[in-house]
Amino acid sequence: MDVYGLIGNPVEHSLSPPMHEAAYDTLGIEARYVTF
Repeated sequence: MDVYGLIGNPVEHSLSPPMHEAAYDTLGIEARYVTF
């Protein structure tokens, strides 16, 4: 599984994680997108 992420402060408001997670699930890609 690949892990991708977003590094920054603040990242709580970012829509990237749910958008990427939904795309990975829809496309059947084994990956996760997390915030740091």
